[in-house]
Parts: sequence; structure tokens; C-alpha cells
Amino acid sequence: MKRIEILKIESLSREPLIIEGFLFKGKSKKAPKIAIVGAMEGEGILPLYCASKLVDFFKNKIDAKRIKGDVLIIPSVNHYAFNSGKRFWPLDNTDINMMFPGYGLGETTQRIAKKVFDVLNGYTFGVILEKRQDPVNCIPYIKLLESEFEDLEGAKKFGFKFIHHKNMKSIDSVTLQYNWQLWGTKAYSIVCPTLSHIDNKISSQINQAILRFMNKNEIIDFSIFNAYDSTVIKTEEIRVIKSLKSGIFIPKEFPGSYVVKEQIMGEIIDSLEGNVIYEFKSPCDGMITCNYNSSLIYENAVAFRVAKVG
Repeated sequence: MKRIEILKIESLSREPLIIEGFLFKGKSKKAPKIAIVGAMEGEGILPLYCASKLVDFFKNKIDAKRIKGDVLIIPSVNHYAFNSGKRFWPLDNTDINMMFPGYGLGETTQRIAKKVFDVLNGYTFGVILEKRQDPVNCIPYIKLLESEFEDLEGAKKFGFKFIHHKNMKSIDSVTLQYNWQLWGTKAYSIVCPTLSHIDNKISSQINQAILRFMNKNEIIDFSIFNAYDSTVIKTEEIRVIKSLKSGIFIPKEFPGSYVVKEQIMGEIIDSLEGNVIYEFKSPCDGMITCNYNSSLIYENAVAFRVAKVG
């Protein structure tokens, strides 16, 4: 293992920001190479944990002879946000994942993105561990932008339940996934649930998927069980169910559950009188991809998303 310094930024008020990567050299120069990027924001607890556990796996759990292609893992890009209890870069509240491919003479986050991207450029495959941006529970899944560069068939090798083939917006052109793909890397985002605590079951599921992908692409020689034959879901196939009332939210079905049209998925309880004032019914046959993750829900909040089947 080689521990490499990607970037060091001095600070007047705290320790320097040092972004590090852990490089595990493969035994074959002809084998594909993969880079894995963990947390780029200060609320990405699960992405940070998953990436750090992968470092532990390659350092202590697998025989180095089984590593065929180079593996680079960057567990964290934004330590300052973690240490400050912030989501984005604390000094100007900018999102590093909206700064790629970066600019060496620009603002701080642009310079960070440039240094990170320079190291990542040239890898065969790239994996980005992302936290969902909205306050919901979800099952882990692959997010691929409709960019004309995406690799849908390759994404199925992770074995997640579904792949969200997401409509691309103009703002997505400055994300790491798009720019990585633009420069020739087959990049995929793994979307992690919004968790304030570590769920070892979910983190294990995510890391097994990454190892499965690496084994199927002959980056490592490490057999792992197959999982799902991933279903590709378009944005227009996802039904959004909003709350028409405010009160105490009681879900009855959860992400990954299959529902039929008109099935009750949850309810809202009057916060003062305790009676049911609203029921959430599925608008179609399908699978719940996410649900609201707080016990107190407000009017017009997104309570469920259901991916339509059939």
C-alpha cells in the first residue's frame, strides 16, 4: 500500500487540510484500474465509513497477489466540513462536487477539485459514494446520468436492486461523475441512505457490491456471491407522493418493498388528537425507492417515491 498526499492546504486557525489517497498496486499492468471516492461533504458519514472499510479490506483482508489492477481509495475530500459540523466547504458553503473538473487558479473548492481530478484522471473505472441530498431513507442504488457517456451494462455488475438512469440537468455538467466520463473513465455513483449513524448491514451491502464489480471486471481475484439483476429505472417512471397534511408520519411500508396500486403505504396522525388524518396510497404497482426519514412531516413534503413496474 502506498499512502499518497493529493493536496495540502495550510490554515491559520486549525491543522492543515491534507487529502490523502490509498493506492494498492496491482500485479498486472494490463488489468483495469479503479478509483473510489468517498465523502465529498461533511454529512457523508456512510460514504466515509464505506471507503475507510475498503482501505482496511485491501490492507488487511485480501492477499496482495489477488489484486490484479491498481486500486485507489480516497476516503474523504472535505475534512473541514466534517470537523466544523457543516455540509459543504465551511468558508463559503460551496459544494466540491459542483466544481469539477476544477480550476487551478480559481476559488479554494475549484482548486481542490482540480487537484483531486488530476489524480483520478486516467482510471478505467471510477466509483463515487454519494449521500442523498433530501431527508429520506432509501436502499443503496446506482445513479447514472443520461450523458451519452454512461455505461448501463457495466453498472449492472454491482448487483444493486435498481439503477436510476437520471435525466441530466445543466448543473450536472460540473459533477465528478460527468467529468470523469467525459475524460474516458467509466464512472458510477452509488447513492447511500441519509444516515446520522453507521448501519453495518447497509455498508457491508455497498462494499460487497463494489468488490463484486471489481471481481467481474478482473481487477481483483476475489469470488463473491451474485446479487440482483439490476432493473434500470428512468426518472419519468418514478412517482412522487407528497404529503397533503402535516403531523406525525407513520410509514407502513419501506424502501425495497413492493406495493400494488391503492395499497396504503403510510399515514399521518394528528399531532394533538392522535387520530389518522391522512393515508398515503400507492399510485401504481411498483417498488418503494425511498421514504421520508423524520417522524414529523410537513405539508407538501415528499413522503414516498415509487418506481412503477409493468
